[in-house]
Amino acid sequence: MMSTNRGIWLHAIQTAVPPTSYPQELALDFMKGLPLYGDKERAFLDRIYQGTMIDRRHSVIEDYGKPVQQYQFFAAHESLLPEPTVSARNDLFVTWANRLSQEAVSGLLAALPELDRGSITHLITVSCTGFSAPGFDYHLVTTLGLSDRIHRYHIGFMGCYAGFPAMKLAHTICSADPTARVLIADVELCTLHFQFKPEQDTMVANALFADGAAAALVSAEPPPTGRTALRLDRFFSRILAESDSAMTWRLGDIAFDMRLSAYVPRLIKRDIAAIVRDTMANDAPAGETAWWAIHPGGRAILDRVATALELEPAALEDSFAVLRDYGNMSSATIFFVLKRMLERQAEGSVFAVAFGPGLTIESARMTLTRG
Repeated sequence: MMSTNRGIWLHAIQTAVPPTSYPQELALDFMKGLPLYGDKERAFLDRIYQGTMIDRRHSVIEDYGKPVQQYQFFAAHESLLPEPTVSARNDLFVTWANRLSQEAVSGLLAALPELDRGSITHLITVSCTGFSAPGFDYHLVTTLGLSDRIHRYHIGFMGCYAGFPAMKLAHTICSADPTARVLIADVELCTLHFQFKPEQDTMVANALFADGAAAALVSAEPPPTGRTALRLDRFFSRILAESDSAMTWRLGDIAFDMRLSAYVPRLIKRDIAAIVRDTMANDAPAGETAWWAIHPGGRAILDRVATALELEPAALEDSFAVLRDYGNMSSATIFFVLKRMLERQAEGSVFAVAFGPGLTIESARMTLTRG
């Protein structure tokens, strides 16, 4: 657990998504049309997609909704075989990670007009869906006029909870140096790793994941008058016992392979109340927490968290809204949730949490404060 007596603030968040989006119904029709799926797999797809509570997702893949003959990412053949190679997927990652991170950071700089971009001292990038060197951190420095002396760090391949280590690192930097200004840029292009295997883990992942990016600024400076910011009060990390195989993310032969056990929501439900108590450092968290920023990994996770904490559905409104409008964008998703809370111009304590491979749970106590 990490805490500090000095205030460290997350001042603003901006997000970006690819221009191509599609309704969940189109995604279902696309998957059911794959010739390697039989009646059993199609019935399973119907159940999964109709229960996701996702309306629309964004993707850097532009083939969806087009005639097969116009496909550029997938093979222009009814079988869609052979599937794209790892290198083809990663090449698209490099292009779009540069583009979306630049869009998110440019939006952040525009939202903070008083910020001199040359005064940003540290840059933390986050992704588990692609690799390159130089990476999109280098692209941001060279295209947006950031200092060529900026300190750069990359948090890679940690999965859906990686936004929290990024915020913790920013918190540590600003605690050590109160003059530091830390930029976080998070890009996850999950749809690049959609595969056509008839395994249930793969089909579930295909139904949930999407693409998105976020940028945030952290410093020890309090928010100016009239602006709402998130004070980063405390962080907590926990590995759930006997859960290392419940969620995994590995490099496969043609893409990154995900294992996503149906037991994940149950494991989270079992331990979430204790994690809230440890993170919020009080014995009555549900009565004293004003806002709940729960990573919308899927409907089942949100439902189990609400049940375990005895929360009304409205308490998770921001998480459900992000799930509905964007799907699960891995580590970038929590920033979409927190952005909605900042835009409310509200105040009060926030419990924020995300879940990822391990099974690891990363959480934070934050305070929405208006300057």
